[in-house]
Amino acid sequence: MNNSKKINELMSLEGKLSIVTGGSGHLGKAMSEALAELGSDIIILGRQKETGEKIASEISKEYCVKVNFEEVNLNSKTEIDNYFKKHPENIDILINNAFTWPSILKIEETSWEDFETTLQSGITSPFYVTKKILETMKNNKKGSIINIGSMYGIVSPNFKIYRNQPKMGNALAYNASKAAIIQMTKYLAVHCAQWNIRVNCISPGPFPKPGTFSQGKEWFESELNDMNPLHMLGQPWHLKGAVALLASNLGEYMTGQNISIDGGWTTW
Repeated sequence: MNNSKKINELMSLEGKLSIVTGGSGHLGKAMSEALAELGSDIIILGRQKETGEKIASEISKEYCVKVNFEEVNLNSKTEIDNYFKKHPENIDILINNAFTWPSILKIEETSWEDFETTLQSGITSPFYVTKKILETMKNNKKGSIINIGSMYGIVSPNFKIYRNQPKMGNALAYNASKAAIIQMTKYLAVHCAQWNIRVNCISPGPFPKPGTFSQGKEWFESELNDMNPLHMLGQPWHLKGAVALLASNLGEYMTGQNISIDGGWTTW
């Protein structure tokens, strides 16, 4: 008896409902698009209502799926509680992508409150959103959770690439929260396996936003390129393959894994 399945059957997300936190942002938009291309309806959670609604509408029209934007401050327990109380939908896929970037980069200038705020965004909020969604996933005995880590959750920044320029660098709280979410992924993968819920992580490398190399910072592009074996920078669509793999039955036998998409940055 041939039990083989075809790739297009395995990767289909038709009839599924996904939540993507920060799903209209620089990387979040590409993740939302990947889910939509495979047929999933999507709920984007975030704070930028005008941008979020515009992108949700564009994705919905292009891929003929339902995409809604819901304004939620994901750093607020109260707002998360209120959202899930009002929206008890059965969620099949969760991508924990939203992140509030720290404004203070140097540890010497970082206060208790600054550090705590970044950790709240980077690990406490993903934990709490996951906890709320697990309530329905456990009842359904299925689901896929994808956390977004970072190469800096695996290795330390090489500070020489910033050339001691003011307002350039990488905050400790960012690195700490991304390391924590990789470990949270492993913990949850083991805990949730009994309900057939898979939990994996994607750790992007250098995916600079538009404008990163403007205003006299053109030199920074070559510094980043030289830090990985492929000598190239990530484009948001480079994440689509990993999202498709982990969200669909293509990755049915994968859990607790962290996929680095970094041009090889973390291999040397």
